[in-house]
Amino acid sequence: MKWLLSGLLLLNLIALISLGWYQPTAPSNEPIHEPLSADKIKLLSQDEVDAMPKVSASGDSVVDEVYACYEWGSFSAAGLQRAQAILGQHSLVATVQQKTMQEALRYWVYIPPLPSLQAAQSKVAELKALGVEVSFIIQEAPWRNAISLGVFKDERLANKLLEQLQRQGVRSAQKGVRNQEKGRASLLINDMSAEMAGELSKQGANFPGSELKQVICQ
Repeated sequence: MKWLLSGLLLLNLIALISLGWYQPTAPSNEPIHEPLSADKIKLLSQDEVDAMPKVSASGDSVVDEVYACYEWGSFSAAGLQRAQAILGQHSLVATVQQKTMQEALRYWVYIPPLPSLQAAQSKVAELKALGVEVSFIIQEAPWRNAISLGVFKDERLANKLLEQLQRQGVRSAQKGVRNQEKGRASLLINDMSAEMAGELSKQGANFPGSELKQVICQ
């Protein structure tokens, strides 16, 4: 029994010594974070919230698709139906705007029809070697396999392009007048994305003398 009592006394002594050494840490007066300044807090309106840059789940900024209004034309009666069918395939609705002969008139810089598609493709490759990047092969009769180099409302711009092409060594380029017939019309397209506008621009080969341009929304 003596050794048990001695052991208990020793344990009590150790406990007393430990308590004597323990010094509780005084609470710090330093704040965990900077205090909020109520006078600097501003509630945003819904318009301000909508205007803030969008951020994806990965933390990257999200760029909203840009939409605008465009005019595409001008077209003959048959061309207008084909253009409307193309817009319908992409669920785009357009308003038909009739054009006078003077409004529809365009000046066209082109290379006359070549004997075959292969010959036209070879000519395009030759043009690129001369530094001419903007060109496309016409697929519509009676100008099939001709090469369009530019369409302009202002004749001076057509003359300027023709002179530039001649300096680059393009001897077969010519200037002509397009869209002289009556009954021409254009399509006014609202809320079309820039990506879709790029797709429509590729349709130039199917509509010689037409152009796609951005306009002020009405």
